Amino acid sequence: MRKTDLRPTLRALFKQERGNFAMITAVALPVMLIAGSLALDTANMTSLRVRLQNAADSAALATSAQLAKGDLIQTNAVAFAEQFLSGQLTEDNSAFTDLTVTPAVVVTPVTDADGNIVWRVAITMQGQMASTKLARIMGRDTLDVSVLGKSESQAATKSALSMVLVLDKSGSMGEYSGGVEKIEALKTAVGSLLDQLDEADPKQKYVRTGAVSYDDQLDKKSNIKWGTSKVRSFVGKLEADGRTDSTDAFSWGYDQVSAKKELTEHEASTGLVPTEIMVFMTDGDNNYDSADISTKKLCDEARADKVEVYTVAFAAPSGGKALLSYCATSTQHYFDAKNSAELIAAFKNIGMRASNMVTRLTQ
Repeated sequence: MRKTDLRPTLRALFKQERGNFAMITAVALPVMLIAGSLALDTANMTSLRVRLQNAADSAALATSAQLAKGDLIQTNAVAFAEQFLSGQLTEDNSAFTDLTVTPAVVVTPVTDADGNIVWRVAITMQGQMASTKLARIMGRDTLDVSVLGKSESQAATKSALSMVLVLDKSGSMGEYSGGVEKIEALKTAVGSLLDQLDEADPKQKYVRTGAVSYDDQLDKKSNIKWGTSKVRSFVGKLEADGRTDSTDAFSWGYDQVSAKKELTEHEASTGLVPTEIMVFMTDGDNNYDSADISTKKLCDEARADKVEVYTVAFAAPSGGKALLSYCATSTQHYFDAKNSAELIAAFKNIGMRASNMVTRLTQ
């Protein structure tokens, strides 16, 4: 064939379109399958990373919170975190094929500037799952993901507190309850309350306390000061004697805790507005009806002034119980202690509530 005859033949061949789709498909299909497989693996890896990160974050937060609350000790923290993770990953084991997760938990206690224990929890998780079949043919057998979850919990947010104790030291406090002199039981009870405040405020930056005792009149008083040492000393010297009239003592305590000086003192120390608390205790009846009337009026004023009033009736007769029940901010603020053990428990309960006001958990 002459060269001039070959050119038209080649030109016609190149113009033929039959069979082009098959050739293009043969070339493009493997590329499309590979791209689809890679996209599926990428989506699976992204989803796996998100799930593992959420699980690690949740477990770290739960562990640090339990440690800070005191519901968990350090030696059990790792086991708690791993058990928490196991629960979190149950769903993921069904969502992902052949998922294997290896966690590593590190719990570290650190002391902050205020002397509080800060619990730092770090959870590293290595997740591995099978890749798609095509990816395995290409030599990529697994998808590997690594995440890190961290949490730090501490008693970091503080609230200010001003508290006054209004304590009955009348003659009946010299009697015995459960083999213990009532006045001595009161000293122990107050001590348990103050211990909790000291634990919540070791640097004496947030808590101010004062106290007043009474029989048939205001007896002795200890002005509100930072910390608890003055009140502790004051209560330790109380002696049972006299009749009962709570009016002047409650009035003095109310004036102390609601004084502008308290706002000034706390503002200068921390810039915080204090919670105002009174703890009013008696083991008897006021000897004069007028004393009940005047004390109730003062209680009304205190509640209206947002002063929180806790009351403790210590093996008291019906009249004393009625007065203290009336004066309490709520039914949860009133304690009917029938013996020395219940008195101590009541003051400890008040101390726990007050210390929780001072120290608030944050993550």
